[in-house]
Amino acid sequence: MRHATLLGRVAATPFYRGRVAEGNLATWDRLPLTRREELLRDQLDHLPLGTRRFADAAAPVRVGVTGSGDGLLVLAWSPAALARERAAGVRLLRRLGVGPGTRVANSLPGALATPGALLLGDVVEEIGALDVPLGSPDTEPAARQAWELVDRVEPAGFSGWQRHWLAVPEAASFVAHSCAASRYHVDERVEAEVVDVESGAPVAAGREGMLALTPVEGDTALLRYASGLGARMLPAPCGCGEAGTVMEIA
Repeated sequence: MRHATLLGRVAATPFYRGRVAEGNLATWDRLPLTRREELLRDQLDHLPLGTRRFADAAAPVRVGVTGSGDGLLVLAWSPAALARERAAGVRLLRRLGVGPGTRVANSLPGALATPGALLLGDVVEEIGALDVPLGSPDTEPAARQAWELVDRVEPAGFSGWQRHWLAVPEAASFVAHSCAASRYHVDERVEAEVVDVESGAPVAAGREGMLALTPVEGDTALLRYASGLGARMLPAPCGCGEAGTVMEIA
């Protein structure tokens, strides 16, 4: 674990105090996975935000949600946490080739959805690119209007490379980006593991397991979050030349 100092803070939160035995802090693979149903139960039992926020976290200035219905989880960011999310987004989009003057068609949903159009727009504008907010064109008139707007600001269209960005909202809006080799490079402020679904034990590089994530910054503790995504850890550096944690999403 690159950020062992984080573990003491995590273990001090009410949510993790009873889950993480002091003796286990030095043995990463003995720490329990955190599953989404546990986050939901904690939040419903301790409205509005549950018991995972750090004691020194500032008051939130933005909220969002992930999931719906009985699976709705509320997320919240202080000014500092929101700034870190934006910084991660800037790193990711720049690595995808977005720079000043790039036109970005922003079709993410608005309102509370996370990550949404508001956060992406913040990131695009910070880079100096052009945010083209299209909304969610889920009807024929909305889709037609969106295409008209894209045609007007980007008449030549786009026919080059395609890349992907991985978001796991419970952990981070900007977890990883894909490269020319179709592999994912994990942001440096996120710890990523590939683990056995049941035991949580790390699996060998190249073997398929489940992606588990630990954000190393933020207002809210989250330890080895079971994302539900199949993944394989790969040797670094990647063939594209970029260093850092490299994986494939199964």
